Amino acid sequence: MNKCHSNTELSSHEGTRCQFNGSKADIKLGIDVHQDFYVVVEQVGGTNPKPPQRFGKQAFLHWAAKLTQSGVEVYAVYEACGFGFSLQRQLSALGIVCHVVCPQKLDERNKRVKTDGLDAKALCLKLDRFVQGNRAALAIVRVPTEEEERSRAIHRQREQLVGARKRLEAQGRSLMVNHGVEPVQKWWKPRTFAALPYRSG
Repeated sequence: MNKCHSNTELSSHEGTRCQFNGSKADIKLGIDVHQDFYVVVEQVGGTNPKPPQRFGKQAFLHWAAKLTQSGVEVYAVYEACGFGFSLQRQLSALGIVCHVVCPQKLDERNKRVKTDGLDAKALCLKLDRFVQGNRAALAIVRVPTEEEERSRAIHRQREQLVGARKRLEAQGRSLMVNHGVEPVQKWWKPRTFAALPYRSG
């Protein structure tokens, strides 16, 4: 299991910018998404990112809602994945500006060390640069509507089922060849299957 690591690297070229202008520091959240949990790195203003935290899904939403109660702007980012866009919609409903980005190489220094905490931190640092005006820091993807997402899911499932059927069809033809039977198309159809030569023993 990947561990969450604390870290001390400065978050940007202006590590303490909000300490001097008197404004409330905005909050940035880098989120590494998993099926049952999230690993989150929080950065307040221009200070160093905090150590990664691991949350269950509902616990994270409860914690994120508390962050918005302080009256500061809260931003979040995570990579597009197979779990859809429900997290983006949930955070947006809380008043959090949440971006979904294209999956990308997050180990910019080629340390060849990958953990959930390091990924969340890298996302958080990219988000910090994006919020400060560097629009090239994030490759943002368009969030589809719920209807569009449902339609895509149905289309994707159909493609998966068609692919599974083709693989089974090929396996069946291969078995026929191995047993000296002339392969036929659509061998799984009831009449075709019943007409196949069968040898017991």
